[in-house]
Amino acid sequence: MKPRPALLLLVLTLFGCASTPPLPTGAAQNGEGRRVLVLDHGLHAGLQIARGDLLRALPALAESLGDGDWIELGWGDEAFYRTPQAGVGLALQALLRPTPAVLHVRGIGADSPRLPAHARIELRLDEAGYQRLLAFIDASFSRAAPGGLVDLGAGLYRDSRFYRAEGRYSLLRTCNTWLAEALAASGCPLRPATVVTSGQLLTRLRAMPAAGKGCRPEP
Repeated sequence: MKPRPALLLLVLTLFGCASTPPLPTGAAQNGEGRRVLVLDHGLHAGLQIARGDLLRALPALAESLGDGDWIELGWGDEAFYRTPQAGVGLALQALLRPTPAVLHVRGIGADSPRLPAHARIELRLDEAGYQRLLAFIDASFSRAAPGGLVDLGAGLYRDSRFYRAEGRYSLLRTCNTWLAEALAASGCPLRPATVVTSGQLLTRLRAMPAAGKGCRPEP
């Protein structure tokens, strides 16, 4: 039986969820709102957030990440994400039944190359929305008794780690769906259940009104 095109797209999306190219750098905020970046890595969208703000919510991350102004986050299937040479079989296994999830956390320094303009979008969140985003991220990390994060070991890059995450990866909840949920929690007008690919996510973010009060894209 030949694979269906939709299933092939989802397999490619899973491969994208396990890749983490270098991210852009810049100031965390100005007088017009709190700044976050959404980055299109082809099939996987990543979230870049100011290091100091995230460490205030999750101070345990400081123990494993190097210096830098930003932290990049990605969420995905544990077995696939942590296997750099994973094949299609493992991808299909992750997609066809709900599987445990992990968060990949990476410190980003000022010397990291920038992605091209078409592959990134800058969002401005109001203070309340920004705090809700931080709370969503905090709640996405699983906790071990007596309350610490579940560190699963070295990540894909220097200054990166894997952590056990809440939720399960599936056809209905990909890495891009998780990021849409995070942004929707901050007040961005998104319907996470309709987001599967990174292209869908960035297209909908760019279509938001530039004059939006709580969540707006920068021109």
